[in-house]
Amino acid sequence: MRLSLAIASFVVLIVHGVVFNDQFFNRWERHQTAYFEQAKAEGRSPEIQQLIVTSFGDTHVDRCTTCHIAYDDPRFGSATEPLKTHPYSAAMGDVFRDGRWERRHKFTDFGCTVCHGGQGRGLENKYSHGEDEFWPEPLLGYVTQANWRKDFAPHLKGKEYMEANCAQCHTDEDFAGTPHVNRGRRLFYAMNCYGCHKIDGMSEGTLGPDLTEAGKKYKVDYLWESIVEPRANLATSFMPKFNLNDADVEALVIFLKSRRGVNLAETSLDRYKAHVANIAVVIPPGTAGEKAGEQLLSDRACTACHKLKDKDGGVAPDLTYEGLIRDEDWLAAHFDNPRSREPDSIMPSFRFPKEDFQLLTAYLGSLKTPPQPGSAKGTYEALCQRCHGEKGDGNGKVAWYLDPSPRDFTKAAFMNSKPLDRFLHSIEQGVPGTSMPPWGKVIRPEQREQVLTYVLETFTREPRQPVKPRNLPDSNPVAMSSESAERGEKIFLQRCTGCHGRKADGKGPNSIDILPHPRNLRNTEFVRSVPDRRLFESILYGVQGTAMPAWIDYGLTKDDVGNIINFIRSLSGKSTRNQPVAAVETPGRVGEQYARR
Repeated sequence: MRLSLAIASFVVLIVHGVVFNDQFFNRWERHQTAYFEQAKAEGRSPEIQQLIVTSFGDTHVDRCTTCHIAYDDPRFGSATEPLKTHPYSAAMGDVFRDGRWERRHKFTDFGCTVCHGGQGRGLENKYSHGEDEFWPEPLLGYVTQANWRKDFAPHLKGKEYMEANCAQCHTDEDFAGTPHVNRGRRLFYAMNCYGCHKIDGMSEGTLGPDLTEAGKKYKVDYLWESIVEPRANLATSFMPKFNLNDADVEALVIFLKSRRGVNLAETSLDRYKAHVANIAVVIPPGTAGEKAGEQLLSDRACTACHKLKDKDGGVAPDLTYEGLIRDEDWLAAHFDNPRSREPDSIMPSFRFPKEDFQLLTAYLGSLKTPPQPGSAKGTYEALCQRCHGEKGDGNGKVAWYLDPSPRDFTKAAFMNSKPLDRFLHSIEQGVPGTSMPPWGKVIRPEQREQVLTYVLETFTREPRQPVKPRNLPDSNPVAMSSESAERGEKIFLQRCTGCHGRKADGKGPNSIDILPHPRNLRNTEFVRSVPDRRLFESILYGVQGTAMPAWIDYGLTKDDVGNIINFIRSLSGKSTRNQPVAAVETPGRVGEQYARR
């Protein structure tokens, strides 16, 4: 018992000693004592130093000079931290005059944390430097917090990160003191980030998160991760993975960290002028028509997403043969509102001057040189692989960004249950409302047949069976009326919303786990292009190789289906009467060739 009490007393004594040492022999006191001794500042004793800053934003208190006490003493320029004079910088406005430096940013006016970050009131490193993972503003470029990813942390140190705070006042694009911010700003436009993201006074994108206050909301580790691995924090993000080098990522991170909303040196007029300057593209005198459109396409960074000849952003469709694929009316409407042609397109609605769209349309419309005929494999690799994938599984390099998803040719249940003429028609005419373009003017009829044969033999592989005849009406036998559409809507809500959603937009609760995703039945371009016969077949007998079941097995009648079709048609505002008849399979060269296998 006595031994236990003795041990406990000893432990308590040690704890009290540690507490006493921390309270009465603070590290900051030792720093100040060392400074007083070296500076021969007799008669001074250690005490907490602080600056009260009122010139920038809310009044705040900085106690950083408690440890960094020699911050403005030029005699300590070669000392080690924290007893080191704060360096001077001509780029930031400091002036060497009459044999001595004069600071542009006086500490009494600016303090420390307005530039460096950190917690101004803290007197221990963990708190003052912002090492505490819950502190939102760690010292920029000098501190990484324990919960940051270890593989990113080494990239997030360096004095260049301080430029993000300098840019709160120094907003000029050519300001010498913020080269990384300037580079990041240029990349923001060069990589077409402005098309999806909004930054007040710079861009008006609506598809991605608003980055106006990105620097206030996010730490540098989150910004780095979001650029390098866009789906690290949101699995469904459609932001492209641009595969930038570390220097470019660093510049973008510093630029985004500088976005804090209203910068201290800006006014509303300044932001408006900056916005106007950013959206303007200067066309050299004498440049007109297609040439002007070609320059615009380059200056607007369209190839940051699209492919054009030897440039490929790896996100959006190939524009190399756009003049053969789309007419000028289609291009003009798509520029005006991309989702008027493809309702689920991720292409932003750019707010460029109308003249810019006209020039871009003229240039793209001029791209009418078809590729040289080659093998079926070569044609597939050049025109199809980008979407449908190297393995034909619908997982090409741009597939993630396309909705509806490209067709999976390895699904034999689907490929062998549809007429070959339907596939040839899709190759020639495209699929309206989707990213499948009409290749009819790009490749010849025999090339279309050859590439289809290549797809069936290389990816589908299973031999075709005769398509079973089905008793399907060529046009909807149920007359279009508001009463019919209402009946169809009731059945739709009972049977179809789990996949197609209550709004019939293909975003039902089950849709996330279904590939290919359910059809968006509000896709007017697609729905209007599909004949009644095909809709009857898809609803009554299902779509093989997909999650669409055969509803005839669950008691739906043809009248029920007719009412559902009228409801679907009503969403597109067009009558169901006199719809075109679906193509019927005829052998043709492809059919004969494949049937002989």
